[in-house]
Amino acid sequence: MATVTLTSKGQLTIPRQLRDALGLAPGARLQASIDRHGRLVLVPSKYEPEDLFRHRPRVERVMSVEDMDRAIAAAAGRDDP
Repeated sequence: MATVTLTSKGQLTIPRQLRDALGLAPGARLQASIDRHGRLVLVPSKYEPEDLFRHRPRVERVMSVEDMDRAIAAAAGRDDP
């Protein structure tokens, strides 16, 4: 097991062996959470959020909030929003 060090600035230093095993390079992002046992869990982010939408088709039809409210009401079987 490798030791991760917390700096005075609150930054974590991840040992080289772990960075190499995970393919982490400078600037890599990690998702952090605490599991039900109180352990810190770090998971490499494979994609940036904007990467997920980069190749999305352009939206041609734009609806107002009022149009959306009417569509939702109609789908719910109500006459008015």
